Amino acid sequence: MTAHKFRIAFCILCHKYTPVLEELIRILNVPGNEIFIHVDGKSRIQDFAPLRDRTGVHFLEPRTKVYWAGFSMVESTLRLFAETQNKNFHYIVLISGDTLPLCPISELRTFLHTAYAEKREFISTNPAITFDEANWVRLRHFFSDKSTFMRRVKRTAMKCFMRSVNPYFNRIPPLQKGSQWIAITHRLRDYFFDYLQTNPDYLQAFKYSHGADEIFFQTLLCNSPFADRNADYSLVYTDWSCPGAHPKTFTTDDLYPLSEFDSQNRRENPQSATLFARKFDDALDIARYRTIILGELQNQHNQNPAN
Repeated sequence: MTAHKFRIAFCILCHKYTPVLEELIRILNVPGNEIFIHVDGKSRIQDFAPLRDRTGVHFLEPRTKVYWAGFSMVESTLRLFAETQNKNFHYIVLISGDTLPLCPISELRTFLHTAYAEKREFISTNPAITFDEANWVRLRHFFSDKSTFMRRVKRTAMKCFMRSVNPYFNRIPPLQKGSQWIAITHRLRDYFFDYLQTNPDYLQAFKYSHGADEIFFQTLLCNSPFADRNADYSLVYTDWSCPGAHPKTFTTDDLYPLSEFDSQNRRENPQSATLFARKFDDALDIARYRTIILGELQNQHNQNPAN
């Protein structure tokens, strides 16, 4: 297969329109790529008007209301993956709206084109699940975010009338945990849907789980024929050095360190790559990002009206 026929579907989960999202779309939207965006159902879709009429950019409707660590994260991801079916894509890449590439799009496409020939999947996995992490699925979590009054009412009612122990837990394979941000071939995507169709208990087991976005697909992969082809890392770099449940937010001051990190990683691991990083601050200096990370010359960029 020649490089110009190689097709990538970029699936984006987001909840707000930002300059970072605008820049992400600008970079990804080249021949051979298409972009599928799920906007949180709680967000104003009108804010995304500047992106809606662009060729190769597709917004999912209807939208799912997404809650942090809730099963809605998996539901919206499955909907994105379903939109890519029967469209001759070779790779499906899941990223967030606050993600940006660490290399030019030509390098990104070249890397994935080579990886496709090797039938590689990119899902980070870790079988060392702690007891507490297993309880994210073993026990039912009823609207654990408690974000609205009605959700709190429903949570109380469900705790009263439904078992707290997940009755489907013993029917699923051993759990694996990893990054939510994955890149998979069309073959693995189709395997996921075939498995879910023939094993409906798997979906039920995660319906009231906590943090399913970091367990659902990882567990499916590791108990599949595709496990041996997995590179076992995410293409998205995330800095978890900060305390708490959320990663570091990269600012303009982090651009040079990110550039140096990417260069060092390529020298030490020539067979692997970190193609993206997240999450970036909304106020990121986009011009400096283009210069430092992408190596773009601003005078050339400004002379190109397509950009």
